[in-house]
Amino acid sequence: MTFSILLARQPILDKELNTIAYELLYRDAEGMGPQLPFDGTQATAEVLLNAYSSIFQDSRIRTLPAFINFNAEWLYNGNLPALKPDALVLEVLEDVAITEKIVQRLHILSDKGYRIALDDFFYDKSWEPALALAKIVKIDIQQLSPVQLIAHVTELKKHQVTLLAEKVETHDEFEYCKKLGFKLFQGYFFCRPQLIEGRTLSCNDLTTLQLITELESEDATAQSLEAIVCKDPELVLRLLKIVNSARFSLSRNISSISEAIIALGVDELKKWVLLISTTQAPHTSNALIQEILVRARMCEKIADDYDAINPSTAFMTGMLSGIDAMLNLELSDIMEQLPVSSEVSTALLEQSGLLGQLLSDVKHYMAGEWDELNDPNLTASLKQAQEESLLWVLDTLKDINCH
Repeated sequence: MTFSILLARQPILDKELNTIAYELLYRDAEGMGPQLPFDGTQATAEVLLNAYSSIFQDSRIRTLPAFINFNAEWLYNGNLPALKPDALVLEVLEDVAITEKIVQRLHILSDKGYRIALDDFFYDKSWEPALALAKIVKIDIQQLSPVQLIAHVTELKKHQVTLLAEKVETHDEFEYCKKLGFKLFQGYFFCRPQLIEGRTLSCNDLTTLQLITELESEDATAQSLEAIVCKDPELVLRLLKIVNSARFSLSRNISSISEAIIALGVDELKKWVLLISTTQAPHTSNALIQEILVRARMCEKIADDYDAINPSTAFMTGMLSGIDAMLNLELSDIMEQLPVSSEVSTALLEQSGLLGQLLSDVKHYMAGEWDELNDPNLTASLKQAQEESLLWVLDTLKDINCH
């Protein structure tokens, strides 16, 4: 599957931190954006939405609504495909002048069942006609003072709109916005939940069973075991911690999951997997697991475009780059407990070195920060890696039937 446009997605969450939608960010080959070009076929638009707005949940793949930015030009021309209105939320950009013609277009879209969101909203009376049609108002909380934020919320409570807080960067900000009346949230807090004292790790039940089955096979290899282990980030962390325990006294550091498996040994690995299967803990959020797996798979897929980076090492680096969010712990504290090579550790903690450059490029691309790429010539490879990784993750999560 190859597209001629660049897409990134950012999750939108509710008060319980459930992912309820994704905002899709777009740039075309000339770097223009941010609206998604819907002048292609309906089938292409549906493929894009399914690939970038899907999540595996409750043993099935769900396509979540997509928030998409529309500027005045796109609102004027009305080139929307015949997609179900519940698949889209149309974001009206802050620089759109609310003219009579724009209001007429918003009326038409609203009457067709499309939900309208006002993006980066800053209140003045000229927006009243749009507020009467909007379902969601997005407020960048970093752009308003505390007094302005309270004033905006007070004013918007007079309208029948759902408030979405953008650029929420800390758990304190998340809690404060909830108290003010925000129902939806976007921002860095998703990747860094509230810090807590300790946490019991979990791994996937079915992944564990698949691993035990493979361990019983006479044809099992470190590579075949790695293919199963890499489906579950928390199982990766458990195995690395076990390998680093005093009983093994390794004389070298580990650079890939397969090396950890070899160091552990099949017999010892089998014992630990059986122990892990009896001490299951609650799973990490579906969306977070999915984002970590996409990042890891992208690192693996793009490794050949960087000199002398082993794809397995790249995969493990991508997996561990989200482990701090998964465990609610500082990454530096986690690294002190893991037997990873200096190359991996430096890439994770400092994003330096060639491996760090790879990780940085993948993270920037996933966030839609395409101008931050170390080498713009890698854009096409990153785009293809993201598309393939999204589909691989959905298939993987479907196979293990848990997230």
